[in-house]
Amino acid sequence: MVEGDHESQNKKTQHHEPHKKKKGTDSKKFVKQWWVVFKHILSKTFAVLGRTLLIFFIIGFLTLGFFLIGIYFKYANDFKSAKPKSGGTQAVFYDKNGNVIYEGFGTSDPDYVPLDQIPDVIKKATLAAEDKDFYNHGPVDAKGILRAALRNYQASDKPGLTKLSGLFVESEYSQGGSSITQQLVKNRYLAGEKSFERKLKELVYSYELEKRMSKDQILEQYLNSIYYGEQAQGIKNAAKIYFGKDLKDLDLAESSYLAGLPAAPSRYSLISGDYENGKKRHEYVLQQMILEKYITEDDGKKAVNESLTLSGERSSTMKYPYFIQYVKQELIGLYGSELVETGGLKVYTTLDPEKQDLAEAKAKEYVNKFKYAHVSNSAVVVMDNKTNDVLAMVGGVDWEKSKVNVATSERQPGSSFKPIVYSAGFLQGYSPLTKLIDQSINFGGIPPYIPKNYNGGYMGNISARNALANSLNIPTVEMGQLAGIDNVIKTAEAMGITTLDNDPKNYGLSLSLGSGEVKLLDLVEAYSTLSDGGKRTMPSGISKVLDNRDENIYRVTRQKKEVLDPRVAYMTTSILSDTKARQKVFGYGNKLEIKGHTVAAKTGTTDSYADSWTVGYTPEITVGVWMGNNDRSKMGQISGIEGAAYIWHDVMDGLIKSRPDIAFEKPKNLSEVWVNPYTFAKAPRDGSPYVLEYFLPGKEPTLKPDFSYLNVFNKKIKTIPTDKKTTNKTQNN
Repeated sequence: MVEGDHESQNKKTQHHEPHKKKKGTDSKKFVKQWWVVFKHILSKTFAVLGRTLLIFFIIGFLTLGFFLIGIYFKYANDFKSAKPKSGGTQAVFYDKNGNVIYEGFGTSDPDYVPLDQIPDVIKKATLAAEDKDFYNHGPVDAKGILRAALRNYQASDKPGLTKLSGLFVESEYSQGGSSITQQLVKNRYLAGEKSFERKLKELVYSYELEKRMSKDQILEQYLNSIYYGEQAQGIKNAAKIYFGKDLKDLDLAESSYLAGLPAAPSRYSLISGDYENGKKRHEYVLQQMILEKYITEDDGKKAVNESLTLSGERSSTMKYPYFIQYVKQELIGLYGSELVETGGLKVYTTLDPEKQDLAEAKAKEYVNKFKYAHVSNSAVVVMDNKTNDVLAMVGGVDWEKSKVNVATSERQPGSSFKPIVYSAGFLQGYSPLTKLIDQSINFGGIPPYIPKNYNGGYMGNISARNALANSLNIPTVEMGQLAGIDNVIKTAEAMGITTLDNDPKNYGLSLSLGSGEVKLLDLVEAYSTLSDGGKRTMPSGISKVLDNRDENIYRVTRQKKEVLDPRVAYMTTSILSDTKARQKVFGYGNKLEIKGHTVAAKTGTTDSYADSWTVGYTPEITVGVWMGNNDRSKMGQISGIEGAAYIWHDVMDGLIKSRPDIAFEKPKNLSEVWVNPYTFAKAPRDGSPYVLEYFLPGKEPTLKPDFSYLNVFNKKIKTIPTDKKTTNKTQNN
């Protein structure tokens, strides 16, 4: 039975095996057939796609070709009616009363000199510097462009492939590839903006120009119209402005120096540019002249070592140079350096000469008085709080000794930064009544951060009002931690500080005491924001700009915007103008008080007396003062109240003494509550001996206030060792 079953099973198996093999063979055939069909479909598809892509490519190529031809003829037609720009380069600046405060030494039009009257040395130096193959190539020097691109790539200090990005940015070129024809077109027929459209115009105009003029005519126009810096248009004017000479009297050193200027006049000028860059450019031009065999190697060595005497014709009017420098930079930001330097602009500024003269006189007076304490410089900014117009700017007391504008330079502000810290805290719900701890505290870190107060003492538990009014360091660091350093930075930037661009972690708690560098101009703007109830706009020294056709081109909209809660601005202002609260440290009748007037002010001093600051304001005007040394060397013991405050007081007093006193306007929806300044609690009743204090609605104190937010500081209070290694230098009053 079993065997039979086994045999039956074997037969069954044998019966089905041929069937299985047949099924597998059919499957393989099926797959092969479909693969053949699939390949056929793919080949047909790619054939169709290939033809389609080829057709699209041809259509695209033809379209691009017709487009470029159309562009060429359009710009070529435009060139027929294009008029060369006026050669007038003289810039004139006016004060707010319309009086001239600066006349550039440019010209109304360049003095034209025929090519045959221009010395060969100038022509050869120009060709060597700008376009050595000028007479051998067409309007565009393709080899020159490739050669310049390679050299610029090799000279770039950018890493890896990022070097390539610099090839598309003209300002980053170490050597240019434009032909003399292109440069002439760019400077005489095209506007100053850098754009792809302008580059196309430049190429088309160059081809059209060479159809009309010979190479000699183009070189002649180039030498008579190109810009050489210092408002010198044309080679004859450049010779006068730089060397006070006629062209025929220029030697090889002078000629080769002038020939190198057009590539980057503001960078290579030995008058106002970078001396080292100027000398390197001069050396490059002489090297090229040697390579072209225009001069011998000995001639080149002699010329490069020759001392260039810059004794040319200078500006006859140059009042208030630091302010002019500031406005020029503002103009360059708006219109670019080409238009500012060569456009023959008439610039009407916001400068008030009476305020400027007063600020300059007081800065010089007190720098002289404090010379014994190693004080050599001071800066002052006066700003209109309603418009943010810069009414006066003293960038230093001696332009001839230093052309660095300290009013726009970055320095540590010390305690003058503290009002921003408290404003940030008030935005987070804290108030002038907030209880802080004035004791020795180790805030942690390696080395440990242990700030000290200016006078070395402590006041124990103290309100935020008294802490800020008396410029206490330790409570200010606490407020910075409570507010959050990231919020302090955000508040500072909203109020006008532009220089705190690092990660908050890179600053740490010391930022609360002014360790981050700021500009005096920015700090004045921040205080002006407090004065105007939290509203600000960009500061400016410009009111109107006319081009050389007397058309007003100044179209800047400066609208005031609320950047800080007006209630917070008022709370901070109420502290900075609280003369009674300030007297615990500063005493009665200090230099932050102006008799008969309501003013808000704050001082600042940095480590080892390197910087002395005072900034203060009325509802109408803000005055900021810095005192110190440009090289950051230490002064004697000249703190903010003992140095900059003297200048601030005299300038502010001179500006407002004849004006009626104006109180700061209190905003709506600001809570006023009677409080006990000793217990930091709501007073049980109104009136003396209690005082009124300000709060954001909903943040008023209770009869039993919660001080749990101070636990983080209580835990950190330790007995502090006196070893210098465990302490930190700290910004002072």
